[in-house]
Amino acid sequence: MKEMAESNLEPAIGSFVAIGDSFTEGLHDPDPDGGYRGWADRVADTMAQRRPGFRYANLAIRGKLLDEVLAEQLPRAVEMAPDLVSLAAGGNDILRGDDVDLLAAHFEPGVAKLQAAGCRVVIFTGFDPRVFPVIRWLRGRIAAYNMHLRGIADDYGCDLVDLWSMRVLNDTRAWSPDRLHLTAEGHRRVALRTCEVLGVPVTGDWRAPLPPAAGSGNANSGNKAWLAARRQDARWAREFAVRSARTSSSRARDAAIQGREHGSPEFSEASRSASVSP
Repeated sequence: MKEMAESNLEPAIGSFVAIGDSFTEGLHDPDPDGGYRGWADRVADTMAQRRPGFRYANLAIRGKLLDEVLAEQLPRAVEMAPDLVSLAAGGNDILRGDDVDLLAAHFEPGVAKLQAAGCRVVIFTGFDPRVFPVIRWLRGRIAAYNMHLRGIADDYGCDLVDLWSMRVLNDTRAWSPDRLHLTAEGHRRVALRTCEVLGVPVTGDWRAPLPPAAGSGNANSGNKAWLAARRQDARWAREFAVRSARTSSSRARDAAIQGREHGSPEFSEASRSASVSP
């Protein structure tokens, strides 16, 4: 893991490893120095400002399924022996239609292994997709998976970040055009909420609504907004719906490419420091 500079965090969290898929990798939250930031890097940066010698590694890779995260990333996280591990996975499995009961049955032993290794564990519910046509058809399955995750958090006493209840994320401006990944602002809000759950002091409020959209006060703004939304729906159907229906083999291929760009067998090379706080 890479050592990160600065200040005075609670003694219990001196190191953090993040594992998962594109949500944790930080897709669509570009880093000015290249690659991505994302909520995990933002949380790590906030922690680093309060704790000298803080260490952090982000092992997440886009496109990974839950079982791949548990088989490939979780053992590496255990070897690194961090104080805190974040585990967020299962969204790609739900998109391809996998059984959420089986997903939860696989997720639970992962939490148990991390806790047995002495790690504090933070997990995440899925988002509420109700604001997006087509994707909102998954709402019931995501809700069922979330209930399993809440049960696991209760049983194991791990931290839970409830993304479903974050009303600010019902604003479509928190989402990238593919409607599957957060924008930089969306990642910033998730980072703030995660810090709140972990007891890490921050100055921002994740609950604050986004500023009114330009022209929202005009008399015809309602009709214009509706027409703009329908155009976005059509564009999404053309550009992203087919892409999100890729086969699992294509997903695995993309993940392998991303692994060569950002991953490494060596923990020291796999880690990356955060650069922007929430």
